[in-house]
Amino acid sequence: MPSKNFPTIPDAGLPKIPLSDISFEHLAAHHDIVSFSCTHQELTDYLTVDALKNQDAHVAVTYLAVYEGKCVGYFSLLNDSTIKKDIDPEDDKDWYNHSYYPAIKIARFATHQEYEGRDVGRAMLTAVRSIAIAVSDYSGCCVLTVDAKPDAEKFYERFGFHRALKTKEKNTIPMYRCNIF
Repeated sequence: MPSKNFPTIPDAGLPKIPLSDISFEHLAAHHDIVSFSCTHQELTDYLTVDALKNQDAHVAVTYLAVYEGKCVGYFSLLNDSTIKKDIDPEDDKDWYNHSYYPAIKIARFATHQEYEGRDVGRAMLTAVRSIAIAVSDYSGCCVLTVDAKPDAEKFYERFGFHRALKTKEKNTIPMYRCNIF
């Protein structure tokens, strides 16, 4: 399912998994997530140790990307806002007179290491965008945010995310995407 909003990434030599072959499931206790492994151990640990606890506490909601019965990726979402002055003036809505834009934050985002380069990340971002559009029917939401790991910055840039203009010194790079519709 090609998308004008999320471009196809050049072929990395691995067989791509079509978006239509990936299902997205709300994390539940019955899911087998113990075999999930990604290149960032803290992201693996989050899914296997903290994701369900955070979801039960209504802090973040986690979705699994499932392919052929296996968890090949996941993402967690939570409510957020972004400071208007941190957005590039070209992305700013002049008529919007508030200091913050309502947003959905991609709190965690990881692909199983055996499925990297197979369009799982693209499929997950497509699902995130669909969720954000659905949420915007019930609650204000016009921006996606993420604190990207340095090695993931280029990935997010390919999908229309930009660095926030003012950032604090930390291990991640605050990024945003305004045009989610």
